[in-house]
Amino acid sequence: MHHQFFGLFIDEWASLVAIGGGLGTAIALIMRAVLLPLKNSIDNLNQTIKALGDSTKDNAHRIDKLEDRFEEHLGEAKVRNNRIKNLEQEVFKKDRKKK
Repeated sequence: MHHQFFGLFIDEWASLVAIGGGLGTAIALIMRAVLLPLKNSIDNLNQTIKALGDSTKDNAHRIDKLEDRFEEHLGEAKVRNNRIKNLEQEVFKKDRKKK
């Protein structure tokens, strides 16, 4: 006496389950072989992007400090230029008076 479920005998169902399990295992192994390196690549990319972001912030901070120092030097240069002009005016006034 052979039993049938949905038009298939038990041994046919067992064969389908075995084939499905084998295919499922094969697909899982292939997916793992593909997805694991992809996950590692994404993790590496995330670390690289984070490092670039940190580097960008660090560079922005350095640029701000350099801009501040540059502004200080400009201010000092203006003071020196004014002192030089004043000295030139004093020297040339004295030279004109002597002549």
